[in-house]
Amino acid sequence: MRKYPLPALSRLHTFEAVGRRLSFTVAADELCLTQSAVSRQIKSLEEDLGQTLFHRRHRAIELSSEGRRLFEAVTRGLDEISQCIAELRASTDTPQITVAASVAFSYYWLMPRLERFSERYPEIDLRVLATDQKVDLTQQGADIAVLHGDGNWEGVDARFLFGERVYPICSPVYLQQHQELQRPSDLLDQTLLHLDGGGTIWGSVDWQTWLVQQGVTGQPIRRGIRLNSYPMILQGVAAGRGVALGWSYITDEMLDSGQLVCPIENAIETKNDYYIGALDQVSKRPEVAAFLQWIIEERKVVG
Repeated sequence: MRKYPLPALSRLHTFEAVGRRLSFTVAADELCLTQSAVSRQIKSLEEDLGQTLFHRRHRAIELSSEGRRLFEAVTRGLDEISQCIAELRASTDTPQITVAASVAFSYYWLMPRLERFSERYPEIDLRVLATDQKVDLTQQGADIAVLHGDGNWEGVDARFLFGERVYPICSPVYLQQHQELQRPSDLLDQTLLHLDGGGTIWGSVDWQTWLVQQGVTGQPIRRGIRLNSYPMILQGVAAGRGVALGWSYITDEMLDSGQLVCPIENAIETKNDYYIGALDQVSKRPEVAAFLQWIIEERKVVG
């Protein structure tokens, strides 16, 4: 006698799909079967159990009380089997992680350092998702993300990276050609480069915010230049097209190297910071934990 006198797993799988969808037609589409094949499997299962699992209504079906009991049991069993199989596959697969960050952070901060991560963890397959849109870690697509805020996200293991310091930047040549640029109010008579379409990744700091915090309330005299990519902003600054706002974690190194200069030593610090975060359960995966520890070490090297 079989230890587990169960119906065929294929019929239980079909029953779970119909019970979840409450539709023979939709379940059939999901399972790539015909509606009649799904109906036959459910009828066969009902005959095997001697129970009515679904009440057939006009253009609708619903689980019977016996059907609900079976649905809960089958769902629990399939969930446990699926989780076990995923863990077994993960134990033999190459560990993979996807890191989401702004385009500028990915290009200017992360990419120059990734070689060190690869040298330390050559077995980890790392994917970088560069986006200036807000990342929702509860949705599929990213295991880890650079987040902007107060560090309090429910269910997220968030670790501090940088505070947010913002100040004006320009090229050395531009400053030499505009020696009248000495006070915050002098910026109103300069060509200002504006970042458009940054979503929430850059917080709420723009030229208007920065100028108001310096006590400057007038309107710019010259027409500015608007770009929707921060790397393009930095290219425009380096080419002497005007003055832009610099975020310290990206542009401090450019100031140290002399590539850019800060014409006015007035920085504002916001109440929000930048964090590296992963969902609590995801952060426990060995490859994710390794990346989180590595990036904090890299931040300390320059911080």
